[in-house]
Amino acid sequence: MEQYFDPRLSNDEMRRVCPVAMKQGSRFEPETVREYLLRRGFKPENVICYCYRPFDSRWLYWEPETKLLDEKRSESFPHVFAGNVWLAAVQQNRKSFDPPLVAHTMCSLHVIERGANMFPLYLSDEKPQRVLGGNQEQNLSCANVSQEAVSYTERLNASVPDIFWHTVAVLHAPSYREHNAAALRQDWPRIPLPDSKEALLASAALGRQIAALLDTETPFDVAAGLSRHVPDGGVKPPLQQIATFTLPHGITLDETKHFAVTAGWGHAGQGGVTMPGKGKVIERDYTPAERNAGFQPAPEQCRQDAGATSTGRQDAGATLGDRTCDIYLNDVAYWSNIPQRVWEYTIGGYQVMKKWLSYREERLLGRPLTKDEVRYVQEMARRIAAILLLEPALDENYRKVKEHTYPWPHE
Repeated sequence: MEQYFDPRLSNDEMRRVCPVAMKQGSRFEPETVREYLLRRGFKPENVICYCYRPFDSRWLYWEPETKLLDEKRSESFPHVFAGNVWLAAVQQNRKSFDPPLVAHTMCSLHVIERGANMFPLYLSDEKPQRVLGGNQEQNLSCANVSQEAVSYTERLNASVPDIFWHTVAVLHAPSYREHNAAALRQDWPRIPLPDSKEALLASAALGRQIAALLDTETPFDVAAGLSRHVPDGGVKPPLQQIATFTLPHGITLDETKHFAVTAGWGHAGQGGVTMPGKGKVIERDYTPAERNAGFQPAPEQCRQDAGATSTGRQDAGATLGDRTCDIYLNDVAYWSNIPQRVWEYTIGGYQVMKKWLSYREERLLGRPLTKDEVRYVQEMARRIAAILLLEPALDENYRKVKEHTYPWPHE
């Protein structure tokens, strides 16, 4: 972007640097736009992290004027700030209902395949105010909830954010989605509220953990609650055996070759849109070591707070799928042991891991993956596995809320 705003670079040179910024569109005159923006100048503070797809964070230059950014969503941008959080949802899902994405950054319209509606917890204002339960002043006008919701939290002596995190927990409970499948195909979700502060806080704790696992900026061991249980902060089984980068015995690693994604996960479609491919997946049984690893379905405190009945060690197949997969980058290298349910996990209508890989095919990306990106896929799989392992606690939490529901006032 500094090059785009450099008057010493001609438009032809800029086309070589960033072709898309100088490509003619039906509502975009690239040379006229650049001429105007060169006079106005670069806004480096508008280089922001944004969520392009689930688990796929990128960098965006948010340009407030002209059509350099196709749709700038100016009504959303003022409400994207440190401390705020967003829920991505749609009124009617094109396919089956997916649990919602939670984001701390600007999101693409297509973070849900049908087109997302973004619900912020807070709405911005020019006058700094304190966040409920926080120590620092931020530009917040109010929580983005109704007066009835505020009254509910006051009666329980709770805080408004607890409703947000409780909503996340309920929408991620498989039993909620199963029991309300017909209604969820037709309209917005209806969220039952618990009738006690203790139940609301327990549910909110689960919602916060789900959000942390979805947030790639939160360290994984912190998000999964593992650092409290493992002395060295490492990953507990079976998570430590999920998505291990593997080469056949006797082959020496060549990063330029073995980190290249060439297994056919994606290709350029009409208009440059990335289209998913079949890739290479080897579905198989767990090895004895993988099957005998065992796991804790949720951090101990979350299980106690939610009243989950699942405790102790379980078989990996019970929650993560009866079979596992090896997912290939190319003809040689692969991520070993990505459980079936982890590989098939969807958010927003996308098969998350497959979607991520489709954009990283070497012909599209123009390079092999970096070592950090190879590790990122491993961490993505483990985050998804940790979410799935919370399902018993989420279901038990939803059951308790249903049994002790707050009587919402009717008009």
